[in-house]
Amino acid sequence: MIEAYLGLLGVPRRAPSAAYLRELHRAQVTRVPYTNAEIMLGRPGTVAPGESVRRVVSGRGGYCFQLNGAFSELLRALGFTVTLHRAYVVSAPEVVDTDLNHLALLVHDLPDPANPGGRWLADAGLGDALYDPLPLVDGEHPQGPFAYTLAASPRPEAGWRLRHDPVGSFAACDIAAAPAVLDDFAGAHVHLSTSAESPFTRFLTAQRRTAAGVDILRGCTLLGIDAAGRREEHLATRERWREALAELFGLTGDDLDELWPGALAAHEEWAARRSAVAEPAA
Repeated sequence: MIEAYLGLLGVPRRAPSAAYLRELHRAQVTRVPYTNAEIMLGRPGTVAPGESVRRVVSGRGGYCFQLNGAFSELLRALGFTVTLHRAYVVSAPEVVDTDLNHLALLVHDLPDPANPGGRWLADAGLGDALYDPLPLVDGEHPQGPFAYTLAASPRPEAGWRLRHDPVGSFAACDIAAAPAVLDDFAGAHVHLSTSAESPFTRFLTAQRRTAAGVDILRGCTLLGIDAAGRREEHLATRERWREALAELFGLTGDDLDELWPGALAAHEEWAARRSAVAEPAA
């Protein structure tokens, strides 16, 4: 299965190094979609590592628990030293969330000139965020057209806060310093993948990070962000929507058609709200 995983990424087997970690991370976020498609189709699965690897290799992608769970299995199989960490994605800088909603990875013992301590935040499950693994060093870290900041977490437990670029889809992610195990995330996965209150059960999303920027599908709105700015396209037909899913995110399969009516309805509801807000008062 690991050879199939490497084949999907288009990366050969090599000895662990910081350069190899960067190569694997870039391939993972570019070729493996961050998506809740399986959740929306009623197939949330579990956080079991073997299942997550099979999902990735079969082209179905996943969200943080599955993507980083699978990526950690790949890295360990290749000889990297990896630890899992509880993490908390927040929507505003002043927020300190108490509900576990993310799995983060740290990779150890890979010093290079930019990171003599050798610890890296390797997070392939943040959707529109990291393209490269981030040196676990406080300060600003530019990556292409975006910039991220790493500092001490404001949470009561020791850890780090990753501040997203201002154009990103969330404000920050707080990462606990204490290592965790996959079972620590099972309850959070069940809630986020089945609860009607969860954003992952409400509308389809797919995201892909590239060297140039990011592609994001929400419902039937396609958003691209790069150094040239922001581009938005309404995918008005099922055919164009399916084309974008396949070409940009590698998502195929006739069962995806089940999600089109909901994506279209959500877009029409959003457009009506935006129109109402834009209309001048009588």
